[in-house]
Amino acid sequence: MADLTGEVIDGRYQLIRQMASGGMATIYEAVDMRLDRKVAVKIMHSHLAQDEKFIERFIREAKAAAALSHPNIVAVQDQGWNQSGVPAVFLVMEMIEGHTLRDFLNDQGALQIKDGIKFLLPILSALAAAHKLGIVHRDIKPENILISKEGRIKIADFGLAKGPLLGQTMTAESSVILGSVSYLSPEQVQRGIADPRSDVYSTAITAFEMFTGQKPFSGEEPIQIAYMHVNGRVPRMSEIKPTIPQALDDLIFKATSVDPDGRPADASIFHAQLLQISNTLNPKENQLSLELDIPIAPMRPKKLSFKEKSRQKKEKTLIMTEPIQPKVETTAQVKKRRKVSKRVRRNRFIALFLAIALGVGGWYVLVGPGSKVIVPSVIGGTQKEANAALTSLGLTSVIAEKRFSEDIAEGSHY
Repeated sequence: MADLTGEVIDGRYQLIRQMASGGMATIYEAVDMRLDRKVAVKIMHSHLAQDEKFIERFIREAKAAAALSHPNIVAVQDQGWNQSGVPAVFLVMEMIEGHTLRDFLNDQGALQIKDGIKFLLPILSALAAAHKLGIVHRDIKPENILISKEGRIKIADFGLAKGPLLGQTMTAESSVILGSVSYLSPEQVQRGIADPRSDVYSTAITAFEMFTGQKPFSGEEPIQIAYMHVNGRVPRMSEIKPTIPQALDDLIFKATSVDPDGRPADASIFHAQLLQISNTLNPKENQLSLELDIPIAPMRPKKLSFKEKSRQKKEKTLIMTEPIQPKVETTAQVKKRRKVSKRVRRNRFIALFLAIALGVGGWYVLVGPGSKVIVPSVIGGTQKEANAALTSLGLTSVIAEKRFSEDIAEGSHY
């Protein structure tokens, strides 16, 4: 399909760049010029737009996703045919800036048990909402699980919902599906039928890869992997990673049963059983989370090409060479600043006055005139009278010498 970057679809959505391309459609980052916001526009390949079955499936995806209102499902906002310009059947979805679970697993490898459960619970919560409405996703895999920059989990691509899965011939649709064969349930591969238990199987295979870092089956051709899913048995995770808790190991082993009756009946039951295991493994954690955001390790910085590095260097140079504009104060800001300065000066004057007064007072009392004490004369008085006069001034009388006298009475001062 030709690159439609720059085109305006339906007179409203301007395509900015290609984000991804598959067997049926190409997804573009676009701008909704009416609401001035970023959106993702999925445009069906032109050679398929002539086939009514493919158009029907495309519209079915829009209706299936639009019928679901859940924080962990990518919201569909619009659908239609481009009437002006390039002929195109399109689907408009909310823009999720981040990466897929596949990107995250390629970058981080196997997840810790605690983190893996935090990924699975929102996925199962979203699927439970779909199953409640009778909608089966049919294509759960890491590529269809999005992780926003804030750590929000979103399930995308309901294009296979409620429709026949495998045709008898190798059509474009069946080739796309075989690319997802590692996550297909045995009944999907063998009989082309699916129900909520099929989504349970695919989610459990995704969980197997999240916890062990590898898929349960591998082969050179998709048909070999499909044969293993139908005729083999998914091994226990503990055979690859012995540290897996037994309860979690048992649940994933049960959910990957070849017999659909051996699995949890739908995503809501799977979710409840996994949540119970989470509560047992992490009893101190807050279990009232709405399962919207998860604390995830950041992706490693993407390696930039030489061209991208040169472009960033030029942008950085332009930013650094741009003159810095002086900050201009408003009249109100100037008045406020001056008002504050007057208050500061007043406080400084008061502090200086108190310091001077304290210094002068200390000098007067300690070394100045205030430190002198006038001693009254006690000559001719009795000892009792002398003590009374001196004690009131803080002085103490001391008898240095006693002399006998015929003229002065005993106990008198002279």
